[in-house]
Amino acid sequence: MQADSRRNSHDQRGLTLVELIVTTLLLGIVMAICVQVFITIGRTVTTTDQSSQNTDQARLAVQQIDRQIRSGNVLYDPLKEGLLADGVTPDPVAVAAGINPGFAIRVYTQANGAQRCVQWRITKSTPGVKDGVLQTRSWSEAWVYDGDVSGWRNVAENLLTLTGSPAFTIDTSVADFGGRLINIDVRVNADPAHQKTVQFTSSVTGRNTEYGYSQSICSSIPPA
Repeated sequence: MQADSRRNSHDQRGLTLVELIVTTLLLGIVMAICVQVFITIGRTVTTTDQSSQNTDQARLAVQQIDRQIRSGNVLYDPLKEGLLADGVTPDPVAVAAGINPGFAIRVYTQANGAQRCVQWRITKSTPGVKDGVLQTRSWSEAWVYDGDVSGWRNVAENLLTLTGSPAFTIDTSVADFGGRLINIDVRVNADPAHQKTVQFTSSVTGRNTEYGYSQSICSSIPPA
């Protein structure tokens, strides 16, 4: 009876203060680890989703540019975008519109059922607009008189503007294309420090322009 009494007394004494403190600390550590894991998973899911959206936007944009170039009657050299006729001096109007050589392209196209001047740009040091946004706008060939100029429309974000690596160029290596072969190199990365860059490349041939279209039909660029 005495032994049973001692055993019952020991079973009912509960946790000591030291045991309670240790248990609380262990639970706190486990909770902190769990919270950190949940935060990391949430960030990963958000980043992956954002990256996927940016990639899809860029892919669709390249497809749209491809279609407009293929329907284009007049193409302008992307490396001369933002420059005056001498091909060297920056054009104040183009500079104010955020047009940079190699990161903008202009085409007179029939892609949307109506002949219009269409311009694309990847923003780079553009006032009021963050870098790396792919935008497009269009205007009528008589915009100076009818004022028919659309505003810039965002198409994709988080594009990289790498120095020495233009997004748009004319391929002059094949003479048969007569300056109608456009190379597109678009790279997307929302977080270059932690994500892999997704690259979209395409070579697109515009229409043969020997149909009486003026080669300066879209040379007048509207202000930003």
